[in-house]
Amino acid sequence: MRVGTYSDPRPGGGHQLRAEFSSYGGLYDLQLVGSCNSRPVMARGISCLRENDSGTSCYRILVTCLLLWTMTSLVEQSRLVEALSDSDREALQEIGNSLEDLPGSSFLSSWTFSDSSVNPCDSFNGVQCFEVDGVQRVVVLNLGEPTAGSEGLKGTLSEAVGKLTALAQLSIAPGSVSGSIPWTLGSLTELQFLGLSGNKLEGSIPWDLSNLNKLQSVILSGNKLTGPIPDGIGRLPSLTTLSLADNKLSGNVPDFTAAKSLKHLDLSGNELTGSLPLLPYGVKYVSLSDNRLDGGMDRIKEIRSLTYLDLGTNQLSDEVPPEVFSFPLQYLMLDRNKLSGSLHVPSPCIIPMVDLSYNSLSGLVPTGLAGVRTLYLNNNRFSGMVPPIYSFNLQTGVVETLYLQDNYLIGLTNLLPGMSLPSDVTLCFQFNCGLPPTQSSCPSKDGVDMTRPIIDCLSPEITQTGTQP
Repeated sequence: MRVGTYSDPRPGGGHQLRAEFSSYGGLYDLQLVGSCNSRPVMARGISCLRENDSGTSCYRILVTCLLLWTMTSLVEQSRLVEALSDSDREALQEIGNSLEDLPGSSFLSSWTFSDSSVNPCDSFNGVQCFEVDGVQRVVVLNLGEPTAGSEGLKGTLSEAVGKLTALAQLSIAPGSVSGSIPWTLGSLTELQFLGLSGNKLEGSIPWDLSNLNKLQSVILSGNKLTGPIPDGIGRLPSLTTLSLADNKLSGNVPDFTAAKSLKHLDLSGNELTGSLPLLPYGVKYVSLSDNRLDGGMDRIKEIRSLTYLDLGTNQLSDEVPPEVFSFPLQYLMLDRNKLSGSLHVPSPCIIPMVDLSYNSLSGLVPTGLAGVRTLYLNNNRFSGMVPPIYSFNLQTGVVETLYLQDNYLIGLTNLLPGMSLPSDVTLCFQFNCGLPPTQSSCPSKDGVDMTRPIIDCLSPEITQTGTQP
């Protein structure tokens, strides 16, 4: 018996071939065992019988013929592996037919179906494939040029996208794609990323998305979506990012406590109603601003992982929970609500930016906020003297922006009229019960009145001068 081995010489080549040659009384037999991209292939039982010929000659003939035959077979199998599945190709064609480039875009110019030998996996913009069960499947579909400022697409997203059942990532670059989000997305059980923001999509969010347990990111912001947020989205186990901002969504916000992987939640700029949602303890970014949410903030006070919280421009009421001032926040925005009562702030609060403006907060300005770099307390009902630590931090530049206008304050302790502040420090104190202690830098929309009418400032609570701890 003689043995020979063939290995694919190409970098990363996946073909191997082993030939076993045997002779039995003048009958020469060849068996080939090999693999193509880790898949076994075998040819055996091919023989020759030649009188008066050496075994070596027949061996060479057999090896040459069978190597040629087997390599042809391997190439054919390789082509089969490299071919895109028929269903995916048909789906791409339907998707391409439903979309057009906006003027200035040439994204779809590579999507040509006239030549059947063209593999979309190799030549179509935005298409990436992976081998699944011996054929290539589309796993990434990014429609439109993602570069900022580039023109996008118009048209609609075809329901045929639901045929791409191996899809893990689907996105449409910002443009003018309209129509509804296909309900067939519920068939994409491998989907991990869905990004359709910045288009003109209408209708409701498909409830079928609630079945996609591998979904990690859902970004549908900046469209014209209406209706409620499906409750099931709040139970997706792998969900880390949900951005539905700047739509026209309505109804209550779902319970998200079962979405234990959730880190980023942005539902701002909608028409959502009801109370604040229940949230998982690990969430870091929450923006629910510009909605119609009401009730208190008790559901927030246990979420100690928060680094960003924006609940501005709602109808929230009651007091601000003191716990939020000790969270590791970089931004705390509770402006334009109906919050009331005194502020109880652990000292010191080190949140860089706090906006509590346009509420009904009252009492004394707390010393605990004196280290906040950018602080908006304007348009409330604060009264009395501002603690001296604020004057010191303004003069030393610890506080860069302090808005106190439109309250009932008497003055800033230790900040006398005529005293100057660093050029990069902004203080607005107008329309209070005392004259601004220094030149105020106030927005023009606040008017020109330096103080309130004296009748507004005669209440005993206005003239108190103590400070809160």
